[in-house]
Amino acid sequence: MATGSPDYDEAATRAAFREVFPGVMVAMFLASVDQTILATTLPAIAASFGQLSDLSWVVIAYLLAATVTAPIHGYLGDRFGRRRMLLVALGLFVLASIGCALAPSVWALVAMRGLQGCGGGGLMTLAQALIGEHVPARERARFQGYFAAMFALSSTLGPVMGGVLTEHFSWRAVFVINLPLGALAAFLAWRIPNVRHVPAGCFRFDFAGALIFAVSAIALLVGLASGGHRIAWWSVSMLALLGTAGLGFGVLGWWERRIENPVIPVRLLSVPAILRSNALVMCFAAALFPSVLYLPLYLQLGRGSGIGESGLWLLPISLMLAVGATVTGRLIAKTGRLTPFPIGGLALSSVVFTVLAVSLEIAPTALVVGLMMLAMLGIGGVMPTCQIIIQDTAGRNALGSATASISVSRSIGASIGVALLGALLFTLIGPGDQLGPATRGAGAAGAPPDTVALAAARARLDPAFRAVLAALAGITALGAAIALTIPRKRI
Repeated sequence: MATGSPDYDEAATRAAFREVFPGVMVAMFLASVDQTILATTLPAIAASFGQLSDLSWVVIAYLLAATVTAPIHGYLGDRFGRRRMLLVALGLFVLASIGCALAPSVWALVAMRGLQGCGGGGLMTLAQALIGEHVPARERARFQGYFAAMFALSSTLGPVMGGVLTEHFSWRAVFVINLPLGALAAFLAWRIPNVRHVPAGCFRFDFAGALIFAVSAIALLVGLASGGHRIAWWSVSMLALLGTAGLGFGVLGWWERRIENPVIPVRLLSVPAILRSNALVMCFAAALFPSVLYLPLYLQLGRGSGIGESGLWLLPISLMLAVGATVTGRLIAKTGRLTPFPIGGLALSSVVFTVLAVSLEIAPTALVVGLMMLAMLGIGGVMPTCQIIIQDTAGRNALGSATASISVSRSIGASIGVALLGALLFTLIGPGDQLGPATRGAGAAGAPPDTVALAAARARLDPAFRAVLAALAGITALGAAIALTIPRKRI
């Protein structure tokens, strides 16, 4: 709905913003910050339980559960009301946070993190769908820019918050802080009108579709998360996991086309604009998450930055991602144009990553960070555009399911990017036992780093990161090419 049309009511739009936006913003902050807040807390958790080998599953459990349940929350929100389902997701998230704070063992914590992810999977999906439900499409672009900015900032602030809470209180405080934030989000969400789209008698839950999707997604994400270290890439176990995922998604597509109310919107994914926008979101996540995850490692090992210093370098980088998202949202609201922003932004990012790959060995740290900021500025234009295209194309009745597809695409893209670029990076650096002594020695109380191992790792570090940057250039170039194929429209 374009600004200036007879149906456009600026006062009503502003009222909808004041009513809806505060509640969904706090919910979105909870969902995004919990994906990264444990990054600086895991060593303290390991020390508390005396167990390190299975600690990665504290993070993986949340990601798996959030990915699997995101479309289910969207599906139920379309039928029972998105505000109602947001309150349910918040309640589940807070209860699981209490369980995490009281967990007596690593595996109890993993189980509670999985339950927390079941609530977290609905927070971002339902928050975005509620904005789509109450705000006209053209004005929605400005608000989606705010969403993308909040996601970028909270994802990067997560490790900082986790470190501060753990240092001054305990790692359990990382979960306790969710209680007042969850209560605030629920209070604000209660003010949002509840809209129900399907009469109760018409609803039949797609249990089979939900189960097939859960098994397929878990097989895929476990394989990607374990590849190269827990499970060899070409082992029978890995082939079984990826084969199960491929077969499961094939069966899912067949099944969901046969029923009236599918939990996965395969009919929506057959629409070119929605399918290609989700593919673009996967490229966005596959470039963003490895950049944020591996840059501090390079700064610490390759440039001698401290842990705190390397974390602080991420703040201006995330700020530029937020600026890119906010500016894109405002430009869409002003012009009504959509696809030029991800095309131009990702083309810019591809050029910047290429320049970084060529000049990494001679560029000073400030220039490396400055170029990364420019790359993030370009990447920032993707999410607001894709959210608007997918929601506007899907229509009001399918907003929840369509928005959930974005969350799933982002999680799968992030998993693929982190797994594949991580495998490339650590393969080129060399065997893990050469890097391990350096990092373990540096982190042990009073123990100096193993300078021989550290020097050997650093000798391979620049070439390895040059390859990673070249791969990032390829991913963003692929994203720009996909954006060129999205049907052009104005809102």
